[in-house]
Amino acid sequence: MRRSRGAPSLRGPLGIVAATVVVDLIGFGIVLPVLPLWAEEFGASPLEIGLLTAVYSLMQFLVAPLWGRASDRVGRRPVILVALAGSAVAALLVGLAGSLAMLFVARILQGAAGASYVAAQAYVADVTTARDRARGMGLIGAAFGVGFVLGPAIGAVAAAAGGASTPFFVASGLAALNLVVAWFRLPESRRPGAAPARGRASRWALLRSALSSRRLGPLVLISFLGTFAFVGMESTFALFGDRRFGYGFEEVALLFAYVGLAAAASQGALVGRLVDRAGEFRVMLAGLVGSAVGMLLLALAEELWLLLIALALLGVATGLVFATVAALTSLSVGEDEQGGALGLLASSGGLARIAGPIVATALFGSVGYGSPLVLGAALFAACAVVAALALPRPEGAAAARGGPAVRDV
Repeated sequence: MRRSRGAPSLRGPLGIVAATVVVDLIGFGIVLPVLPLWAEEFGASPLEIGLLTAVYSLMQFLVAPLWGRASDRVGRRPVILVALAGSAVAALLVGLAGSLAMLFVARILQGAAGASYVAAQAYVADVTTARDRARGMGLIGAAFGVGFVLGPAIGAVAAAAGGASTPFFVASGLAALNLVVAWFRLPESRRPGAAPARGRASRWALLRSALSSRRLGPLVLISFLGTFAFVGMESTFALFGDRRFGYGFEEVALLFAYVGLAAAASQGALVGRLVDRAGEFRVMLAGLVGSAVGMLLLALAEELWLLLIALALLGVATGLVFATVAALTSLSVGEDEQGGALGLLASSGGLARIAGPIVATALFGSVGYGSPLVLGAALFAACAVVAALALPRPEGAAAARGGPAVRDV
């Protein structure tokens, strides 16, 4: 396959690869509105529910290197096709599960299949020129964000429309549809006889290097803590709604859709206008403060009106945070470092999605219903302090978009 000429777009093979990554992240998020209540029907404790949520991301983290090496040996296309088939089967098994043990088996398989994003990144490297590599990796990073936002919203709407098991069947159908499209339209990108890439630093080495950088370290830390706090809220919100408000699948699903719409509106319509006026740094800082306030109000909510205000604020504010953190990361490195920097954000988010559900559900069961939300508020507040004290100041929005937004000084 020839390398692409011009900037990567959603048309053709790159669009299919990006859709694969979206489906992977939807597979993580689509179950969040209903998985806790679904697992409770099989006698799961809050901690077991947290493990059930976290095992998906844990398997992604463990299996991703294996998928990467396999794609070097047999090609990107076979790995992507097998992973999509695995995602379709695993999501179906979650919906058909009749026991807690079966739920764990299905989620383990789902997480292992979802680790195929490494093959997707390798595909982008194969089909883009050095000049367009950063834009191609940025496309994969954007697909991560889209899937992370869409997953809970799709799951919420599906559960409200068809019941608790419907989101899993929807996730299975999306993966199967993507498999069919990829089977007919996705060509192999790896040249026959090409040698596997060597000398690539491990994820741990890249993370250590980033954390020691004045430019990237604070942003990676904010990405980790913010994702940790938000996933902790997502993994316990169904239990919170059940215990404090007596909400079932439908009410929780509608509230998740409400948050998803607020986050989508924030990222799609609001963040660009605010950044034009105030710059990425100030918008991120405002989003961090708003997220902390939203989490705290959610923990204190006893009436529906306050619950809705808290969720709307949280959705809008976190949308601002995650969009501007990615933008500042991109602006803080050179053109040839874009993919690596965005990959570090994805890695930090992956680690947070492992630890966040476990810690949040453990707190929920041992401390109190609102404790994961109070922790989330504290973490977002800590992120605001890190941003205010540790990040080198940008010179302004216009200057940031004309050069690095965050510079070593």
